[in-house]
Amino acid sequence: MKQPNPQSSYFSLVLCTLLLSFSAAASFAGPGDGISSDANVRYLADGAVEYDTTDPFGNEVTVVIDPPAKHPIENPWDDPESKLFRGFEVEELDKFPGGSYLAVTVPVYAIADEEYRASYSNWQNKLYNIIETADNAYYRDFGINWVIQGYYSWTSNGNNASAILSDLASDGAGLPRGLAMGFTDDSKFNAGGIAYVYSSDPGTGYSVCLDQGNTSTTSALRHEIGHNYGASHDFDPVVCLMNYTYSYSIDYFDSAHDSLISGRTGWF
Repeated sequence: MKQPNPQSSYFSLVLCTLLLSFSAAASFAGPGDGISSDANVRYLADGAVEYDTTDPFGNEVTVVIDPPAKHPIENPWDDPESKLFRGFEVEELDKFPGGSYLAVTVPVYAIADEEYRASYSNWQNKLYNIIETADNAYYRDFGINWVIQGYYSWTSNGNNASAILSDLASDGAGLPRGLAMGFTDDSKFNAGGIAYVYSSDPGTGYSVCLDQGNTSTTSALRHEIGHNYGASHDFDPVVCLMNYTYSYSIDYFDSAHDSLISGRTGWF
């Protein structure tokens, strides 16, 4: 897919900074950590935590807090089982003869917090590579083409992943339809990724991924956007990127999630 030069499409969300105390990862899911005591918190077998809540726009959603990769990888992502899509900046349109493959365009807003931007002077190019690579699987399997609309700066506020996701959604409330993809290197973000799981098209979907290196962040983003489309976790023996066993090593869904997302390509 063709995208604008990351350096030429920069936007800024000016936010206030709030200093909050660090919350240990072991205690991130419970009352006092941005999760209501009546939120029906569920601890999944793969280490993830999910709970039901209402997002800042009144949508009833499930929030899934995903653990980070066991061994984060920086090197370019490569799946030997995915013959067409390897490495960064793969031009998917070139992979289909005659340009006959019709795609659904989904606007994407690439949003980096202050810690992420401080870690990478080239953060816009880095996000371009991560987002484009993660999109390959959605384009290949569903004809969903993510098109980056701009690169946004953001000051993340919150003492855990749940609060930081809610902060992103609140601060990004003025964004048009599309996928608001947040990226953080905040030490208080105690997850590999977090996202709202929607049961109907919310207009704009929100997720946040921790910086885990290019490869692992790409895998986490692919998984979190699956949650935005309503996909829940799978467990062994199901082979699917929504199964934490495989989340950081494969780029495809199982048949049930294929069917689910295929019916929701008009979202966002």
